[in-house]
Amino acid sequence: MTRLPLTPNRIYRIDAIDGLKRLENESVDLIVTDPPYNIAAADRLTMKSGTPISTLKVWGAWDRFHPFDYDVLIMQVISECYRVLKPGGAFYMFTAREQNGVFVRKAVERGFTYRNQLAMVKKNPIPSLSKTNYRSAFELCMYLTKGKPSVFNFVSQAECKNVFHFANTHRKTKHPTEKPLEFIRLLVRASSNEGDLVLDPFMGSGTTAVAAKALGRNYLGFDLNEEYVKMARDRLRLIDPPDDAEAKAAA
Repeated sequence: MTRLPLTPNRIYRIDAIDGLKRLENESVDLIVTDPPYNIAAADRLTMKSGTPISTLKVWGAWDRFHPFDYDVLIMQVISECYRVLKPGGAFYMFTAREQNGVFVRKAVERGFTYRNQLAMVKKNPIPSLSKTNYRSAFELCMYLTKGKPSVFNFVSQAECKNVFHFANTHRKTKHPTEKPLEFIRLLVRASSNEGDLVLDPFMGSGTTAVAAKALGRNYLGFDLNEEYVKMARDRLRLIDPPDDAEAKAAA
């Protein structure tokens, strides 16, 4: 298959699978991504500006699939990510809690090595609007590698825990599922080195690219939503890559 080259340090407005298929085998050092969870529904509520609102209205159609189609999508993502990742590279993928174990198992069947589950714990979760269930206060991210990890820059005992606490009010953009920059920076710093290529097939608000650029890594991303692509590019214009002294200090 002829693959059209993609220039690093760019965000392309293309479908995730189409973008992945354009990449050469074993051409990426690290993948950090947050695909749709397929949990948006008209009768499922979240909070926006202090008002209960349907998750379907907040997140939109991009987070709504037929269950079969959604499973096919994630299986394609896992398979293509395995193909483009270099041996020893790391793959971090966020998932809805109810689907996490299934996708970990499928990733291992594809060839990935399971390393850990990372939990992002929200200090201020939204209230239980129905009061018929527990409050949703954490999200899960699977950590897998393509064989034995070739890079793991252990930051500290305090930081390299599989539980990360954050306040979900400290957002940089209006993207409804923006992940905390501090957490993504930790993943990028731990599982890549300066000059490596970091990929996010579902770039969204651009957090992965922002973390990569700030840490002296190259980045590449895809997203179909024109508003989100512009949002990510605008964020990146405000980020200066580290100079040589900063990069060596962070190594």
